[in-house]
Amino acid sequence: MNKRIKLNVGEKGVLLVEGIGTFLLFQIINVILISNIGKAKLLTNLQTNWQSLIADKVWVVVVVLVLEIFLTYLIAISVYHRMELDQIKQILQKTADDNLTKPVDVKVNQSLQSIVDSFNLLISNMNRRAEEQRQSEESKDELISNVSHDIRTPLTSVIGYLGLIESKNYNDLGQILKYTHIAYKKSQEMQNLVNSLFEYANVQHATSRLNMTKFDMAQMLDQLSADFELEANKRGMEIMVNSTPDKILMKGDTEKLGRVFNNLIMNALKYGKGATHIWLTAEKRDKEVVVTVANNGLPIPETSLKHVFDRFYRVEDSRSKKTGGTGLGLAIAQSMVQLHGGTIAVTSNDEKTSFISHFPIS
Repeated sequence: MNKRIKLNVGEKGVLLVEGIGTFLLFQIINVILISNIGKAKLLTNLQTNWQSLIADKVWVVVVVLVLEIFLTYLIAISVYHRMELDQIKQILQKTADDNLTKPVDVKVNQSLQSIVDSFNLLISNMNRRAEEQRQSEESKDELISNVSHDIRTPLTSVIGYLGLIESKNYNDLGQILKYTHIAYKKSQEMQNLVNSLFEYANVQHATSRLNMTKFDMAQMLDQLSADFELEANKRGMEIMVNSTPDKILMKGDTEKLGRVFNNLIMNALKYGKGATHIWLTAEKRDKEVVVTVANNGLPIPETSLKHVFDRFYRVEDSRSKKTGGTGLGLAIAQSMVQLHGGTIAVTSNDEKTSFISHFPIS
């Protein structure tokens, strides 16, 4: 709760002395004015009766007293405000010495309160920026740790198998080919990770730009269905496309949007365990287009739903990457959707797991 500045005993004494001094000063001025006015009246008009003279003096006394009270009030307010300002300076200095971490909890007059409020806003913004910087540093540390882990694992295999060949620790050509094949596959894993990191960093960059063109979202989904048809058949899945209406014209970066749905479809193929269908649906609404990529595989655990778009997050417990994923696909998809001014969310139950994207039409 805000507290009002209170004057200490010394400050009250100063205020009282200044007020009394001001009052006495005006009393002296009052006596001089009354005396001079009386003399002037007597010299200029000797026939003025004494009742008229007293009435004039009373009128002058009243006016002077009103002026005294008014001016004394102004001086008292000025002194009080000056003392408030001095105390504010002391409080701000103490707050600055405390590294500007806590707002100033004080209530003063309206003109000075704006200064206090501005100072508190400055402190609030500085604390917010400091927290953002702290989170950014933690995010960078986490990124370095995850990248180091994901690169070290395949790199260890590459060095190990090539080391066996280098030291001639093999029996025949078939064993050499086996070692080189494993090293090659592990090298591809590292390449995929590096490419994904580059793509993620590029889309996160503040200067990332979109190459906007007009296209048909329904046609894009049909093309994606054709591209993944063979892979889906190998996994015993069927891709089905539905668009309402049949043609949905909108603006967007087709390369980046293709990457978004490519990642979502690959995610459904790899992690939709037991799924038989993948549904690609698009619906045009008043000012947006809603695109859903869904599958009827095993649901995502509820505890994992809020983390699926995190960098390097994998729903499975181990990080062995049996599916070959880098943990960046959904994070990249989310960044690209947001770059288009849209949003993406996930829902999952026993019936379906759905990734739902909302895009503005233009």
